[in-house]
Amino acid sequence: MSERILAGVRKDRCAAVIGLLFACIALTPAPARSQEVWTLERSVQRVLEIAPEARAARAEVKARQGALSQAGIWPNPEFEIRGDDKIGKDEGAGGNDVTQFVFNQAFPMGGRLGVQRELAGAELHSAQAERRYQQLFLETQAAERFHSLQLTAVHLRLAEQRLQLADELQQVGRRREQAGDLARLERLRLDLIRESAQQILDRAEGEYHEALSRFRAYLELPTEMVPDLVPLEPFSPIPALEALQAGLPRHPALLAATHRLTASRSGVDLVRTERLPDPVLRLYRERDFLNGRRQDVNGIGLGITLPLWDRKSGRLHEARAQVDQTLSGMQALERDLASGLLQSHLHLTHLVGQGEHYQSKVLEPAQTVFDMTRKAYAAGEVEILALIDANNIYFDANERYLELLQEAWMEAAELRLAAGRSLLTTTQDIEDTDHE
Repeated sequence: MSERILAGVRKDRCAAVIGLLFACIALTPAPARSQEVWTLERSVQRVLEIAPEARAARAEVKARQGALSQAGIWPNPEFEIRGDDKIGKDEGAGGNDVTQFVFNQAFPMGGRLGVQRELAGAELHSAQAERRYQQLFLETQAAERFHSLQLTAVHLRLAEQRLQLADELQQVGRRREQAGDLARLERLRLDLIRESAQQILDRAEGEYHEALSRFRAYLELPTEMVPDLVPLEPFSPIPALEALQAGLPRHPALLAATHRLTASRSGVDLVRTERLPDPVLRLYRERDFLNGRRQDVNGIGLGITLPLWDRKSGRLHEARAQVDQTLSGMQALERDLASGLLQSHLHLTHLVGQGEHYQSKVLEPAQTVFDMTRKAYAAGEVEILALIDANNIYFDANERYLELLQEAWMEAAELRLAAGRSLLTTTQDIEDTDHE
């Protein structure tokens, strides 16, 4: 081999090594712009502020508050006044006169007003708990979109770096083929590597823009805005399972079911009180023509509905069945929450452990193999295809490691939902932030 060819080979190898060094430097995440950084907490807060589901839940709470303020109020009295020409005819003078005043007042029986207040209060507490659970659900949805965008953004950056390196190797391969230092078969393989990297980039771009669109739509962000997210880091620490299980009775979904059970039992009591008809007190004053002169007559009466046909027995059976149905649903919810919490915690623990193991046993060795292969290629000890294989192993290991990190964060969001804990507070229940 002539000195010119050897010099060209050394020059090409140096250029490839320099390109690889730039590619390795590019793997380090760039610092995020502080003024536009989107964290998970900020994303969740944004969703809770603008989500129509959150507004609907707040409106339901206010509606239950109005129902509570109305419950237990006495029925309004009734007042009647009647005028006719009876006295005028009796006197023979004609004309119309007011002849009767009537005042009616119903008296609720069986403690009905107190039961109505208990029922309305239980429905209000249930709506408040449902609102907190709705917030938890919105948090989980926001976390899913946030972490998906995080992962696709990193995948896109890796795909760009993979394509850049493939372009450099393809150029080196073409020059070496022209110099007679590389077989055409190996050069064609470099072309395939480059096209494969292009396909990976195209797919990564599509997935990123889809995730970005879903994120912007859910947070109602401007279409031209490209949020700068915090880096995808390993999840830690894992919450203690015992603490999560101890707080499970205060889960918003379970509290809502408990209040619904209380409301259904109050519904049974309300039906019982309605089986007793309300007596109506009647006070009246009548004016008539008696003994040749006008006279006023005062009276009092008591009216009551006779429960002959409708005794509310069907409604009572219905109310009791609703209690059984609500109780069964609450027991099933307790079972599912306990099971879901345990499974989610086990899965999160597994994912975090798998990520740590993958980092030490796969990612770091892949980095070492990549570095050693670069040095060996620069020294002429290995062929370029060995370098390509080491490059692919390294990028694939990076992608899988990032996927494990994202899966752990996604499972952490599911764990918070299963445990009834909010990301925005340190307590188990979300603070009531209704603005009256």
